[in-house]
Amino acid sequence: MEEIKKILVGFSGGVDSTTAVDILRKKGFQVTAVFFKMFPEQKTEEVQLRADNIGVELIIKDISNIFKDCIIKGFLNEYQNNKIPNPCVKCNYEIKFKFLLKIADELKIEKIATGHYAQIKKNKKGKFELWKGLDKKKDQSYFLYPLTQKELARIVFPLGDKQKREIKKQALKNNWFEKIEESQDVCFLNGSKDVKEFLAKNLDDEKQKKGEIKNEEGEVLGEHQGLIFYTQGQRKSLDLPNGPFYVIRKNLRENVLMVSKNKNHPELVNREICLKQVNWIREEPIEAKEYFFKSRYRAKLVKGTIKKTSYGWKAELIEHQWAVAEGQSLVVYEGDRVLGGGIIKSFK
Repeated sequence: MEEIKKILVGFSGGVDSTTAVDILRKKGFQVTAVFFKMFPEQKTEEVQLRADNIGVELIIKDISNIFKDCIIKGFLNEYQNNKIPNPCVKCNYEIKFKFLLKIADELKIEKIATGHYAQIKKNKKGKFELWKGLDKKKDQSYFLYPLTQKELARIVFPLGDKQKREIKKQALKNNWFEKIEESQDVCFLNGSKDVKEFLAKNLDDEKQKKGEIKNEEGEVLGEHQGLIFYTQGQRKSLDLPNGPFYVIRKNLRENVLMVSKNKNHPELVNREICLKQVNWIREEPIEAKEYFFKSRYRAKLVKGTIKKTSYGWKAELIEHQWAVAEGQSLVVYEGDRVLGGGIIKSFK
């Protein structure tokens, strides 16, 4: 008698996770879904109704205290220290996959799945590899570089070889949704219209101290609302006449925001990037070999090399990355395969 294949799926009730469940069942899996309640005030009725409608067993796991301590507080601390965090990278590795695997172990289920647009392949030597999703516009491999061989051996990405338009079409055809809306990038803004408003609500007034905006010649152009609200290369929300201007530097000692009209100012054109908390999925990169690098999720891929130094890994780019930010992730690709990456600790 053939053993029933069991799988645990991370389920939000959205189009991607709902379709992932459907695809897996059609492949013969017995699916159990788990919804992570990230916030105390988060309602679960709609998610439960969606699970009931598609006929999947749903486990609701309240991890709101852990999410607050690990992700939200970490996000705020990074901003307070003048860094620009990437909470989605941290959440995927330290929350979603960690707890999916934990619950799967408790239920004696070997495989887990999510609705990420990425692919896992096994090479001839039996090593697991992380590849971009087939839909390059929706590819989420950038957020998954911290995954290791141990985790990749147990993960399935049912949407990795699909186009988003196919997923939407299937969901509407099955009458799971009346309309389909894209989720916001930062899930925990909780009523705030953007990151700036969220920071204003949650950080001390001292961190929101106003100050001068100056150009390269030292001329005062206006007033900033607090250095934490601005990022390297930012153009919008400066409210300066005769622009556009771009943020090139924060003078923390004098509480001054430095700007320039030059989009390609030397401080915005970065070619050397040093990393911390590095993870290589299958093997370390080869020194002097050309790879592709991405320093933000929406940044373009650029060529360069990477080597190990006495103080960690350093990427040297042939083409520059524009407006690199400390705290973001630099991810390394060989074609469509993800080698790994790390957190940006310095650049020039």
